[in-house]
Parts: sequence; C-alpha cells; structure tokens
Amino acid sequence: MIRTLTRNLLAVAAFSTAVSVSAADDYTKELYDLYCTACHAVKASGAPQAFTREWDDRMDQGIDVLVNHAINGIRNMPPMGTCAECSEEDLENIIRYMAKQEL
Repeated sequence: MIRTLTRNLLAVAAFSTAVSVSAADDYTKELYDLYCTACHAVKASGAPQAFTREWDDRMDQGIDVLVNHAINGIRNMPPMGTCAECSEEDLENIIRYMAKQEL
C-alpha cells in the first residue's frame, strides 16, 4: 500500500515538473517570438541569428556576460532588447533558447 502510494506521488511529481518545464519553455518561446525575432530571425539586422552556430563563441563568454549585454544593450541591440517586461531570468532563458543549435 505504501509503495503504491509512493509510486503514485512520484508519478504526479514527475508529471507536474514536466508540465512546469513545458510551460516555462512555452513562455520563453512566446517572449522570443514577440520581442526577439525582429532582429534574431532577420539576417540583415546583423544580430546573431537564433538556433545557429553564431552562438558558439558568444556562449563561451559565459551566460552572465550575455545577460549583462541583454540588460544594458550592446552595439545595435537596445537595453532589454525591447522587452521591458522581461526579468533577468527571462533574458537568460531566451539567450539559452536562441543558443540551441540546429543539427
């Protein structure tokens, strides 16, 4: 009885975590689509294109440096990348999202 209850609780916890992660991923994608694609999906903008190897060297700088660039702006990128509602955590998640590479 206790084993079954424990197993069921673990299953519920795992499902809840998966739903939370999925919701966070969806929110990050929504923010990216709304605020970042104007530059990071348009090669002519000069911004590093999302989901490409252009992020390799940038990621080597460390996430803290990249978040700082996003917060304060860098080159043509305005502070907060036009996302006034984004938190530091949102910006980090968006950067990590864009840095995923196509295979």
